[in-house]
Amino acid sequence: MQIHHLSSGGIIANYQCPASCGHCLYGCSPKAEPGYIAEATAKKLCEALRRFGCYSVHIGGGEPFINVDGLIGLIRAVQQSGVEVEYIETNAAWITGDEKHDMSTLTQVMEAGGNCIMVSADPFHVEFIPFWKPAALIQLLEKMNIPHFIWQQRYLPLLSRLDSHKLYNSDELSQSAGYDVISKCAHEYGMRFNGRALNLLKSMGIQKPVDELLSSVPCDELHNTGHFHMDFTGRYIPPGCTGMGILIEDLGIKLDSSRYPVLSRLYSGGISGLLEYALSQGYKPSQEGYASKCDLCFSIRKHLVVSNSSAYQDLTPIRFYHQNF
Repeated sequence: MQIHHLSSGGIIANYQCPASCGHCLYGCSPKAEPGYIAEATAKKLCEALRRFGCYSVHIGGGEPFINVDGLIGLIRAVQQSGVEVEYIETNAAWITGDEKHDMSTLTQVMEAGGNCIMVSADPFHVEFIPFWKPAALIQLLEKMNIPHFIWQQRYLPLLSRLDSHKLYNSDELSQSAGYDVISKCAHEYGMRFNGRALNLLKSMGIQKPVDELLSSVPCDELHNTGHFHMDFTGRYIPPGCTGMGILIEDLGIKLDSSRYPVLSRLYSGGISGLLEYALSQGYKPSQEGYASKCDLCFSIRKHLVVSNSSAYQDLTPIRFYHQNF
């Protein structure tokens, strides 16, 4: 694989997050990989973005507002590199209810070059973050005339009917709404089922035997560059293929199979090629089958990481494979 152009993507400032949402592709949670992006790393990522023709990105996580000073440093580093910040994602967990304090935080971020805020307010987040927080943030953004949008706005009427200071798991939410909110939401999102979202797919789908999932054709997601991400460890993450990464300095060149044993096999032989290798490394497929090709791929990768994490630098971050699944 060789990337020649990038157009739409984001920078993952961190993987840690106050929430552990069921749809999270990146397995973010309080127990996820620690760390926050350094300004030097941000500049290196932006140099790569410009080299591949991408001049704007969004900032996400994890939860970027976990480290406000770090977020401000990231925004400034991106701006100084000649790349525009399209918007910043947040789940509003940082909102305190002290209007003066919260307005000060927003002012600092916007003055650094934040431009626009995306507020996550949906059925997945309300299990971990009471709705009063995103509702309060939305009110502040409107009061301060800060450009913003809501993901997903269609669920605001439902969320507004709830007790805004309570948390709701999927059963409680469905009981309140009168239908299976999470399943409906997952299908409406057009979700890519990877990361923690694989658990959702397993709960909704039928397990298929391994033979029905095998293919020697490279995964389409590995060649897709739409809505890519680069993370705080300095790696490019193929869209949808979370838990894998290519160091920025290796982006756009032929991968060294000794440094990227998993990705190089997926590129050359698809899931069949990776399974053949995994079998030689002691992997035993489940007789119950798998919900999808991505489910099988994740299972293989988890086995490889647990067996010998130091041998697979393309399987990253390590904690992605050790928590929430």
